[in-house]
Amino acid sequence: MSLFQTVTLACPSCATPVEFELVASVNADRRPDLREAILDGSFQRETCPSCGTRFRAEPQFAYLELGRHLYIAVWPLDRRVDWRACVASSQAAFDLAYGEQAGVAARELAEGVALRTVFGWPALREKLLASQAGIDDTTLELAKLAVLRRLGRAPLPGRLELRLVAPPGATLRLAWVDARSGRAEQAVDADAGLIAQIEADAPAWQALRDELGSSPLVDFQRDLLGRGATSRGGA
Repeated sequence: MSLFQTVTLACPSCATPVEFELVASVNADRRPDLREAILDGSFQRETCPSCGTRFRAEPQFAYLELGRHLYIAVWPLDRRVDWRACVASSQAAFDLAYGEQAGVAARELAEGVALRTVFGWPALREKLLASQAGIDDTTLELAKLAVLRRLGRAPLPGRLELRLVAPPGATLRLAWVDARSGRAEQAVDADAGLIAQIEADAPAWQALRDELGSSPLVDFQRDLLGRGATSRGGA
C-alpha cells in the first residue's frame, strides 16, 4: 500500500508552517494516480497560505511498481554526498522486503525486479519515463555518454543533471535539469535510434555497461552527485 504521514514544513520563502501529507512509500500498482502526479510534477507540492509560494517536499520513500518491475529507493538531494551509504541502506531494505531475507511469497511476487536508487525528483521522474518507454536505464546512461562525446562539453557538475525529460518520439529528448527545482535549462536532443544503436553494438559498450550496472545507483553522474545543489527547498 501507499503510506503517508502528516508533517509540517517551513515555507522556504517566509518560514510559515505548511502541512504536508508526506509519503513514506508509493505502490503505483494500486495507486497509478501517484505515478502520474510524479510525472507531472504535482506530487508532494503545496502552496504556502501566507505568501503563495508553491514548494515541494524533498523525497525520501520507496517507489514500488511490480507491474513494471520497479523498486526505486528515493533519497533527498542533500544525501548525495553519502550515496554509497544510501545505496547500502536501500539494498538492506530491499533484501528484507523482497530479496534474500524475504519470504518465498514476497520473492516470487518481485521476481525480475531490480533495486534502483535515485536522488531527487528529476532522477525519479526519469526512471519512470524510461520504464514507460521500454528503455533499459543502463542503456539510457550509455546514450547520455554518447551524446556528451558528441557535444564535447558539459556544465560544471552538481547543480545540473542530464536527464530524459519527455517520452521519446522522433527524438530522444534530454535536457540539463536543475536538480533542485526540476526546471529544464538546456535541451539536448538526440536521434531516437541511438538507444537501438547502442543495444545493437553491445560488445563496444559492455565495459561501460558493467561499470554502470555495478551499483543500484545507475547514473553516469554518480561520482559527481555530491557536488553543488546544497540549498534546501524547491520551486
